[in-house]
Amino acid sequence: MRKCIRCDVEMQEKLDVKVEGAAYGLKITEPGIFKENLGKVCAAVCPSCGYLELYIEDTAKLKR
Repeated sequence: MRKCIRCDVEMQEKLDVKVEGAAYGLKITEPGIFKENLGKVCAAVCPSCGYLELYIEDTAKLKR
């Protein structure tokens, strides 16, 4: 459970992040060409103030 850092309300989590006008989302990779995808970008939104937070659910690939 994520709480808004601005108003301390529980955030709505696991929302998809997509590029407007396209069916695909964003991905996080290391710098360079053809690097491994480190995770799917998810979003959490505060229903009270609209604060938006991006995160990666599975951080295992980041812990090397």
